[in-house]
Amino acid sequence: MAKKIRIAGVCLIILIIVAAFSAMAIVQTKTVSDVEKFEVESTSSSSVSFSWKKVSSADGYIIYKSENGADWEKAAQIKNPKTKEFNLKKLSQATEYKFYITAYKNSKKLVESKAHPEVAACTLPDKQELVNVESPDAGQLTAKWTINSKAEGYQLQYVQGDGKDFSEAKSVTVRDKAKSSFTVSDLEVKKTYSARVRSYIHYNKELVWGEWSEVASAAIQEKITMSSDIDPSKKMVALTFDDGPGYNNASDKILDVLEKYHARATFFMVGKNAKDHPKNIKRKLELGCELGNHTWDHNHYGKNVTADDIKKCSKAIYDITGQYPTAFRSPGGSTTTVIRNECKEENMPLYYWSLDTQDWKYRDANKVYNAVMKHVEDGDIILMHEIYDSTASAVEKIVPALIKEGYQLVTCEELVMAKTGKRPKPGDQYVTAESVNNKTS
Repeated sequence: MAKKIRIAGVCLIILIIVAAFSAMAIVQTKTVSDVEKFEVESTSSSSVSFSWKKVSSADGYIIYKSENGADWEKAAQIKNPKTKEFNLKKLSQATEYKFYITAYKNSKKLVESKAHPEVAACTLPDKQELVNVESPDAGQLTAKWTINSKAEGYQLQYVQGDGKDFSEAKSVTVRDKAKSSFTVSDLEVKKTYSARVRSYIHYNKELVWGEWSEVASAAIQEKITMSSDIDPSKKMVALTFDDGPGYNNASDKILDVLEKYHARATFFMVGKNAKDHPKNIKRKLELGCELGNHTWDHNHYGKNVTADDIKKCSKAIYDITGQYPTAFRSPGGSTTTVIRNECKEENMPLYYWSLDTQDWKYRDANKVYNAVMKHVEDGDIILMHEIYDSTASAVEKIVPALIKEGYQLVTCEELVMAKTGKRPKPGDQYVTAESVNNKTS
């Protein structure tokens, strides 16, 4: 009997031990250690990077987020238990978040760790977009940017040069979040200045800066000085001539008339022709006329005009005169983004026309004369071509007739400056002195 009691006792002990180990196994399958050292490593405008200490008993991790104090929601589930860092993306810019992390195990159902200290972070403002940098007046630089709806303000930096080095840049803080431009004055004229901008917010009493915009540059204008013989209060027009110089005497006859009456015009020249007539080009410059670019060989129109077509013509004119052209007109008048961007790069405004004589069509001096005198208005840009004898004959009558009616005959640049008080803007296309059309074909 005593022996049976001893055996029963041993069995009971064994059962107790087995039950204890089973209970421990159940606990182990239903609990997982807490995550330690959960920290924010870095932030961007759309992401936050974290690190933590790996939990050996975990099958993975879950990160939760709360945006601006809203309810908690699952932000990411990380299924690799060896992971110790993670970059949480697709977050809102300039926004305060709170986060916590749990470790989890997969048994019959997912079990997460219990303790989860929170960490906080604020995403940066978006990279600022710089729309434009220009010199609107003498000694001035104006930067324009898009408004960031979440920004509290902006910082503008500007520096002389091409903008590759901002170590010596000057800074301006714009504290008005609704302001999208700023003008700096008293800069050195004829020098190039570069600018960039970024937005900011406050977080935990500290400034949080967004990424700098791309850099943009502009040459600083000189003070506008009109020729002494121009009266802005009186009528004026700009005579313009395309396609030259020609291989006849028409261009020289036109210059003879301009010289006789102390008038000026703008010549949109084909680079190939200019190269073959250097004396003609130099004479135009001596008479105070404006030298314009009409592409290298006039073979490409509209969307077929390349940046190289424009560059090559500009170089031909520069090689003759030591000066680059200050105006551009596309063959046929069609304008594209490629053309406008190249003109902006070469500091050239574009000029269309408001009065077309159609001299190329009629080749009749009287019809060209009537086309001008019957329709001319103050501020007109008048289109003709310097390669037709009939046009040269018409100009002999047009110039004195316009002067008699009180018109001043000026260049395109002079026309815009006299009528607007501002220099014509590179890359903009003027139809009249005060009408700009930047539509592209």
